[in-house]
Parts: sequence; C-alpha cells; structure tokens
Amino acid sequence: MRSLFQTYVHGSISAVLGPFRRYLPAVVLLGLLATALEGIGIGLVIPLLDVVVSGGSDAQGFLPGLLVSFGETVPRETRGLLIGGAILALLSVKNIVVYANGLLQAWIYGQAGHRLRTALARKLTAMDASDLLSEPPSRMLNIISNESWRSADAVAAVMGIMVNATAALILLAFLMAMSWQLTLVVLLGIAAIQFAHERMSQHFAGLSKIITDQNRGLAGRMLHLVAAWRLIRLFGREDFEEDRFAQASDSVRLAALDLQKRQMAVAPITEIAHATLFMAVIFFAWSLGITFGTAAAFIILLYRLQPQVRQIQAGLAALRGWTGSLDEVQWLMTAAPAEPVTSGHLPAPALTRGLAFEQVSFHYAGAAADRPALHDATFEVPAGTSLAIIGRSGSGKSTMAHLLCRLLEPTSGQILVDGTPLSEIDRVDWLAHMAVASQELELFDGSVTDNIRYGAPEADETRVLEAARQADADEFIRSLPQGYDTGVGDRGLSLSAGQRQRIALARALVREPRLLIMDEATNAMDLLSERAALRILEHRRGKGTTLVISHHLSSITRCDRFIRLDRGRIVESGTTMDFNEEQLARMLRTTGT
Repeated sequence: MRSLFQTYVHGSISAVLGPFRRYLPAVVLLGLLATALEGIGIGLVIPLLDVVVSGGSDAQGFLPGLLVSFGETVPRETRGLLIGGAILALLSVKNIVVYANGLLQAWIYGQAGHRLRTALARKLTAMDASDLLSEPPSRMLNIISNESWRSADAVAAVMGIMVNATAALILLAFLMAMSWQLTLVVLLGIAAIQFAHERMSQHFAGLSKIITDQNRGLAGRMLHLVAAWRLIRLFGREDFEEDRFAQASDSVRLAALDLQKRQMAVAPITEIAHATLFMAVIFFAWSLGITFGTAAAFIILLYRLQPQVRQIQAGLAALRGWTGSLDEVQWLMTAAPAEPVTSGHLPAPALTRGLAFEQVSFHYAGAAADRPALHDATFEVPAGTSLAIIGRSGSGKSTMAHLLCRLLEPTSGQILVDGTPLSEIDRVDWLAHMAVASQELELFDGSVTDNIRYGAPEADETRVLEAARQADADEFIRSLPQGYDTGVGDRGLSLSAGQRQRIALARALVREPRLLIMDEATNAMDLLSERAALRILEHRRGKGTTLVISHHLSSITRCDRFIRLDRGRIVESGTTMDFNEEQLARMLRTTGT
C-alpha cells in the first residue's frame, strides 16, 4: 500500500529535483514575499474603507487596529489618494516578484527536464545488457518520449504546490491577525474539503498505471509501423495494421478519458465546497458583529486564499494521476547498470594461442532455472582459425557473441583468451581489439565515412578505403551521389539491405581486429558480396581469429571448425574437413536454421 508521502513525493521527482534543491528556498521566499505584499496591500483596504468612508473606525483585531492607526496618521485630505496609491504600489511590486518567481520556476523546469532526459539516455547506454535484451523496446521508447515529460511536469507541479502552500500560509496568517474566530472556521472548512478531495482522488494512481500500460502498447504499435513497413506493404496488411493501431490508440483514449472524467468531477465539487465555506464566513462575520472594513478585507483575503488551496489540491490530484508515469521513469532510473567492477585491469592479449570456453553457462533474468540460454559450453578456437556457430533461433548463438563482447557475464564457468580469464582483461582494451559485424547493428544518420569510421574514430582515409574494399563496398559507395560523403539516412534506409550490411562489415574491418565476429553478416548480401565475405575469411586465416554465425552453407564450409547448438547446449562439433557439403547441408536442415 503506497503511503501518502510516497504518493506525492515520488522517488523520481526527488531524483530530478536533487541538483536544484538549493534554488527551492528562493522559489519559496519569492512566493512568500509576493503573498506578503499582496496581503498588506489588501489589508490597507481596512483604513481605506473604515477611515475614508466612515471617517473613523472601531476595527477589531491586531492587524485591523494597526492598519487603521496607520491610516489615521495620514492627512485626511490626501488619505484616500495616498492609501490607494500605496495599495497599487504594493500590488505592482508583488507582480514583479511573481514574474521573477515564474522565470525561476521555468528555468528549473527546463533544466530538470533536460537533465532527466540526458540521465535516461545515460542509463540506456549503461544499462545491463540482460535487461535491454529482455525488455521490449516499446517500453524504453514510451519512457523517453512520453513518461519523462510527465516527470518534468511533476517537478513543475511540486514547485507550484510549494509556492501555493507558502502563499496559503501567509494569507492564513493575515486572516488570523484579522479575526481568529473566522480563521478557525476557514481552517475547519479547508480540512473537511481536503478530506473529501483525498477520498475522491484515491483511485487516480491505479488509473494512471493503466494509462501507462496502454501507452506502452501504443508505442509498440508505432515502432512496428515504422520498422516493419516493408513487411506490411508486401503482404497487403495495411488495413489490418491500421485497425490494430486504432484499437491501441482507442484504448489509450478510453483509459485517459476515465481518469479525466474523475479528475474533472473533483474541480466543480471542490469549488461548490469553497463557495459554501465563503458564505459560512460571511454569516459568522455578521453573527460576530465584525466591522464592515475588517469583514471586507477578510473576505477579499479569503477570496485570494481559495485559489491557492484549489491549486494545491489540483497539483496533488495531478501527481496522483501521473503515478504510473513516475513509476516507469523511476524503474529506468534505478535499472541495474552493467557491472564495470567485473572489468579487469590486464591488457588485451595478442590472441596468439586462442579462445576457450570452459563450462560456460548463462541465465537471462527471469528465465526458468531449467532453461539456461547457454549450458556448460566447452570448446576451443585456436588463434588464426575460424569457427562456425550454427543452431536454431534461440539456441544460444548470439548469447555466445554477447559473452565474448562482455555485454553479458557468464553465470558460471569462464572464457579464456590466451589462457587469461576474460574477466581479468580490461574491457575497453579488449573491445578495442575485436569487432562485430551483425545485421542487428544498424547504421546511423550520417555519411558513409562517418558510419565506417564509427568503428575506429582515429582511422585515416586510407584505412577507411581499404576496409570498404575488403567489404566489397568501395564500388557501390563511389557510385553514390556524393561518394563517401553521401548521407545514408536514418538507420541507413536510403540504402539497400545488402549495401547496409557491406558498410557495417567495413565498419568492423576498419578496426583491424584480432577477433572478428560475423553474426549473420551475409544474410542480406548478394552473391558478389558473399564472396567478398568469404575472401575475408580466407584473408584472416592464420592472421586473425574469426567466429561466424551464419545460415549459409558456403560460409560454414570456409570455416575451419564448427559447433552446433541446441537449446543452449553444444550437441555436435568438429572440423568442417570431416564433413562434405551434403552432410553439412543435412545438419543445417536438421538444425532448422
């Protein structure tokens, strides 16, 4: 059960506001000053009414008496003009202070939102790979594009509540100084209204979580429409996908409407309650025989107090309505990062002896204990040789690649590089001497050169051109409108699938890696490009170690050795020389890759 404190002071709000806490006293003080100026200005109505209009006063209470005494010190012939001018001056200064406070809050709001978004981006880049592989991308997209803005709005709501609460306290102090009896009536009324408000808004948090879930589903549909547009059009499923998107959007609409209906019902009910309180104060003022000037000033201050109280209540209701969004942001903000502590300090070996897996197992978070992604994998890859890894989808092939790249850490067992445990090798230095070419590693919106050099920012033009030639990409790149300076578009969508993979392969080769992992790297290539990939295997033989995850028989036959995985276990291994092409082809069919 979420406590009242947890409901309104959410962990993600505290994290976002953290760097700006030193500015919050200024927000409160400016709000206090603005309200004090307004209170004094409105309080001057007492001598203006009681002295100027009636010519004298028997005002009751400390503050009314003080203000009337002040009014009587002003010459009678200029009393109305001077007091009226003082009221206008005080209200003018008050509005200047309000403007300054608004600017400060706007600055905090903008900075907090910016820091939150950059913090979320930093979290994504440092997040544990197991979580990234198991969580749907739509959840991350929804948090960054939708829920982060709710957190920024929550920061603004908290500051608004602080300012309004300060104003309310100051106004209550002025009311108490005018008439403690009427102020007691006001406090009892506000307490009763707040109790009713809490009862009416207690379901907002649950509705907010439903909206967040629906938004996540809608984000998934958006991603699908963008990423799978070819699939949708090739199979003529436009109407089907439009209907699915419309259903997801309508689910969000209905959930949001349900919350809005409840939130909208709160405002008129509380306004009626405040109006009732207002009339009760007038009745009690008349019953207590309070003078006209004091009663008028009290009612004006009460009139200014009620919007502050209503805004506090609206802010609290909004925070409850954003609970689901704030929970999502907090989940990502507190997600476990990849553990840098496992990174060793030894330099990356020259890889002159080879790689070895020794009883390596890995479980993804939340996976059943009897369904490991990899189980007791034991094999060796001599330096300068190539190994083909084959198996069904989900058999553990990519998990092996992730373990070698230190994206994941073995649950048990160890990986050796020239006899040194991979966990004892400096991760950054290790990655600097290896490269991955995969259909999952997309291009980014930049030039061809930018994408190739992404693998080695220090590479000069000669290295870039040589890597492109090795990947059989140089010829088609030169035919592009601006050659190597041609922009590839978002995710490389201005190029064909084969062209994208050739550039991705060049990006890996420009690193001149000791270990090259080709993960489905030739799936979308044409025959010429596949031959180029095979030439790379031949070129690296005896010079660099290569792992090939492929469904292509021709790629596998060019490798020195192979292992076959089934449900995370190595079920077959050997040298490709021990099998002819027909036997290897039969093995691929049996594997179901």
